[in-house]
Amino acid sequence: MPSEKILKKRERQRANIIEIAGEIFATHGFKKTTMDEIAKAANMGKSSLYYYFKSKEEVFIAVIKAEATILAEKLQEKVISQDISPIEKLKAYVHVRMTYLKELANYYALLKSDYLSNLAFTEKLRKNIDKNEEATFQQILEEGIRKGIFQLTGPKFTAITIVNALKGLEHALILREEISEEQLQAHLEQTINILFHGILKR
Repeated sequence: MPSEKILKKRERQRANIIEIAGEIFATHGFKKTTMDEIAKAANMGKSSLYYYFKSKEEVFIAVIKAEATILAEKLQEKVISQDISPIEKLKAYVHVRMTYLKELANYYALLKSDYLSNLAFTEKLRKNIDKNEEATFQQILEEGIRKGIFQLTGPKFTAITIVNALKGLEHALILREEISEEQLQAHLEQTINILFHGILKR
């Protein structure tokens, strides 16, 4: 069995490959990137690269998961862990999520590219990301119900609806290059109010 030192070295190498591959995918796109390019940039033989990842698709999945983790950490730091009301958490979640999307080049490409979106392995990946988001929204909604802020009987279904609405927002706002940062923020504020006002208890 490999020693702890060897395992840590492998973990560092794998993380290094993911970081380098992420930069290459962001520059050349998934379709044009090759395993040869990734191996060369990582200063390793192609056979060594295949020790860590069996295919380009597997590398891309790891890159997307790493970027999704970055987004999740931002949301945890700026939204989930904050001592604010559930309605403010919902608003802040949408705001932070939509604002940081463009900084995650490959995750952003996954959302923007019809080619990537229609690949079987990316479709499965996106579904897993959606499930995690649905669970987070459900948690916030249930907190709002307990505190008497929201009036709804199906927090799980509502969470699914919100995630689907966010996917529509991605295409309507974030993926339109001509929208300025100021316009984006204004659209977000308006959409957030429309999206959540209906579940507030009166």
